[in-house]
Amino acid sequence: MRVSLLLQREPFAEILEKTLVDFFESQSGEPCQVVWREGGGTKNGKQSWLCNPYLNIIFRPDIREEPLLPAIYEFSRSAKPWRTPLNKLYVALATNRFSSRFFANAVVDIEPPVAHSEQMVIIGGNHHIRLLDYHQRHCSVISKHGFDLDLMLNDIAVRSEFTKLLAPRILEHCPSGKWYREELILGTPINRLKDQRQARDALAQIMPSLFDLYETTRREDDADQYIGKVESHIVQLMERNHLLSGSQREFLGNAVPQLVAFAQKGSSCISTVQAHGDFQPANILVGDGGPWLIDWEYTMRRQLDYDALVFVLYSRRSAGFAIRFKNALKGTIDRSLLPPEWPLLKSCGPEDRVRLLALFLMEELELRLIENDNVHFKLLDAGFLGFCVELETIIHLLEGSWA
Repeated sequence: MRVSLLLQREPFAEILEKTLVDFFESQSGEPCQVVWREGGGTKNGKQSWLCNPYLNIIFRPDIREEPLLPAIYEFSRSAKPWRTPLNKLYVALATNRFSSRFFANAVVDIEPPVAHSEQMVIIGGNHHIRLLDYHQRHCSVISKHGFDLDLMLNDIAVRSEFTKLLAPRILEHCPSGKWYREELILGTPINRLKDQRQARDALAQIMPSLFDLYETTRREDDADQYIGKVESHIVQLMERNHLLSGSQREFLGNAVPQLVAFAQKGSSCISTVQAHGDFQPANILVGDGGPWLIDWEYTMRRQLDYDALVFVLYSRRSAGFAIRFKNALKGTIDRSLLPPEWPLLKSCGPEDRVRLLALFLMEELELRLIENDNVHFKLLDAGFLGFCVELETIIHLLEGSWA
């Protein structure tokens, strides 16, 4: 999520200040001051960083070009061809050392100065702040102040234990889970590759290590117990979320028991594994000796086909999700990029597809609620709202498929 959206969702400026102060003081052992200021302009004796919330970067005015290249590449393009020239012009001006200060909406003053800051860039995120250090060639991933550390601890634990995963190597971490430092990996997401053969090859190279993770962690769980555990957590998350409206609570309160009923039909066992949790093309990078599978913050125990369903249903993209889900119910999902070793509902009958897909919806709803589980938030994110709209249609599809 870009800084422009984070500023709407939470008191991002205050969170950033406290997050960076905690991190820099833990590294140096010396007092540190970080101040967010709206507008522009530098202050005498302060090291000032420019914040462009639309490009999601915080950087020094004298920054070298290399740290800016990922943002330049990502935001210079548009899904609408007519906007691409305008995007390119804006990005060129917003990252130019002579004009960038006029496009920055805020300034972050840091004292004492950070060494080699001209080779660094700070990136906002949903749950953490990233500090990319091109001088040391590593990335510091820092949990945002006041955020639950469970996601970070899970990430560290899985990647530290399963070292054969094609993921950036964790170099060191804070025992409490407040931060870790990983290799700086630069690459292009496979959804931005023009050559689809290259994308398929990258996925084929990623899968063996992911399959090893599945095989090592696979177990047969009692279906009712697993479904009940997910349901219980969903209810708990709903009860403590202060942003859900009365109508949203009523809808989800009715939807969850329906999903449970569909998920409980059929087999008494369910195969679960340690899943990546956010297995989508944007998180598979080609480059720097890769491919690499990044962003493990949502790793948790899920049903065996969870990652594959996230991938083929583009479940993190709410628009059109109901249509893609309908195709999955019919068994006509697009598996063109998936390797043949991943059967993904291939041998399932209609009843099994309903059961596994209903459970997948429960797992997705749980994750969406986890993403919005924070007392600092001022509004629910657009992804959650879009998912709820699609979910209403999907429940009707499930009812029709079982009738």
